[in-house]
Amino acid sequence: MSEKYCVITFDTVQQSLVFEKHLIENEIAVKLMPVPRQLSSSCGTAAYVDCKDKEKIQSLCKESSILFDEFHELYQDKKNMWFLNHLKK
Repeated sequence: MSEKYCVITFDTVQQSLVFEKHLIENEIAVKLMPVPRQLSSSCGTAAYVDCKDKEKIQSLCKESSILFDEFHELYQDKKNMWFLNHLKK
């Protein structure tokens, strides 16, 4: 079994900080984190978000001209849950 989680990558650290600020202001859960190994990005910072908020986040970013690189849906095996457990703390 696996669990889906969503990660957003950015081109710069500043983009990730602006993104985080706007999501918090709009009461959308977000946690900045290092970019997972299976992804590549020009910036080492990514945002962990709830996948159910994807459309809401994309709409907010478009309305507010907030830049991000990509929206990734990733899967974590239940046997290796340390990564997700760490993020949920």
